[in-house]
Amino acid sequence: MSSEPRRLVTPENVIAGVFLVLALVFPLLFHAVNLRATFLPMFFPIALAGLLLSPGTAALIGFLAPLMSAGLTGMPPFYPPIAPLMSVEGMVLGGGISLVSSRLNWGVIPSLLTGIMLERLVLVLMVFILAPAFHLPGEVFSAGMLIAGIPGVILQLIGIPPIFAILKPRMMRLQEID
Repeated sequence: MSSEPRRLVTPENVIAGVFLVLALVFPLLFHAVNLRATFLPMFFPIALAGLLLSPGTAALIGFLAPLMSAGLTGMPPFYPPIAPLMSVEGMVLGGGISLVSSRLNWGVIPSLLTGIMLERLVLVLMVFILAPAFHLPGEVFSAGMLIAGIPGVILQLIGIPPIFAILKPRMMRLQEID
């Protein structure tokens, strides 16, 4: 056991805070220009965090962002349980991307595709299970949510790789400082 105290302020924790804030701000910006949730604005910084941060940290950002946003802005709502659903989705997205990119050394696009497919699968399963409680047809509702999110998935696949290419060298320098 080390006698050295564990530091709470690390480069990863600071960067995690930035991504958490971005996950709270992006939806507000998208809604301000009437782009709505179709572009999955909260998931953009969560996915990027998955490429740059450890699996646990990325999963935590994905889990916390929807709940914090719901508490601070009312979006997404707690009822119907969109915020809890999105928390699980975000956790799977951020953690999944981070796991495959860091542990399996997959590239940016395969890691993004894997994380997005896992997140979309979790969405379908959760909606399919919960839809009957709200008297909704699970098959139709989950298919509709998948289709509605296609522009956001495309935005992530197009926008995240160049941003990652810019941020990755800077993250490497920050880790050297630590």
